[in-house]
Amino acid sequence: MEPRRFQLEGPSLDALKAQVLAEHGPRARIIAAEKVTVGGIGGFLARHHYEVTVELPPRGRRAAPVDADLPSRAGIGALLARAEEAEGGYRPSVPALPDVSTGTNAFAELMADLSQNTGAPTRPPESVPVPAAFPQLASGAGAGHPAPRQEVPAPLDGAGDLVIVVGLGQDPLLVCESMAAAAGFSAQALRAAGAVDGSGVGRAGDRRAVATARAAGVLAGHPIFLAYGIGRGVSEIGRHTTLISALAPDQLWVAVDAGRKAEDTAAWVGEIRAASVVDAVAVEGLEGTATPQTVNALGLPVGWLDGAASGSAVL
Repeated sequence: MEPRRFQLEGPSLDALKAQVLAEHGPRARIIAAEKVTVGGIGGFLARHHYEVTVELPPRGRRAAPVDADLPSRAGIGALLARAEEAEGGYRPSVPALPDVSTGTNAFAELMADLSQNTGAPTRPPESVPVPAAFPQLASGAGAGHPAPRQEVPAPLDGAGDLVIVVGLGQDPLLVCESMAAAAGFSAQALRAAGAVDGSGVGRAGDRRAVATARAAGVLAGHPIFLAYGIGRGVSEIGRHTTLISALAPDQLWVAVDAGRKAEDTAAWVGEIRAASVVDAVAVEGLEGTATPQTVNALGLPVGWLDGAASGSAVL
């Protein structure tokens, strides 16, 4: 059977790459691309878009085994390599084997995710150094750590960026909703996972669902705010920490209730930090306590307060 081919057009090659990956999977290939200019006089006032030819394998054909010695032959590697070569305006007759790179962090994560799912070898994730001012907490720790530096973190807002907010009960969803609203993004930028009751919000509880959500975010021009609930206590957190780490967020927040016991909060936050690098803390429930400053003992910068950006990294 002959391969199936069709054409797509879009405002940029990045957008077309994401559309092909999200809608047709890693076995799809971009075999040709060109920049099209419409209208204008002498190059002025012209409109531009890109057209690509996509090739899909014959229906019913099984995927060939991946050659571990040639990672760029994998479906996702070949797709991105051809799309980037097409950016230069030519159609290669023989697939080249360059190191695949992308212009955005979202595509780098998307490539790593889908390459893993197709069996292609991937480079190990780079370790992210933890600032000396924010030492990792052991389970149950809290007091005795230095106060965070005065730099106030802000939620990422790049297209396809993955921002995960972890917390107890519905706290992470409340934080994600307020972050999306403050940046002017619709509910399409929200996802829920774990123990969060996200009625009306799309679920993204595994790597493939997250990769699809990120691709949609690239196409629509917004980040993905993923609210991850870990239940109501530390006893339930063990089964969640591995998955949270595997989802590879661009930014990881913990949502804490300032009115809870400081020791209890430090315990579950310490479990999260033992498995992943936490970037910031979002604080809820300021009106329910006279001592919100206990949050500072977590050793994390405060970036969000009761639904709005924080004016200071320390309470």
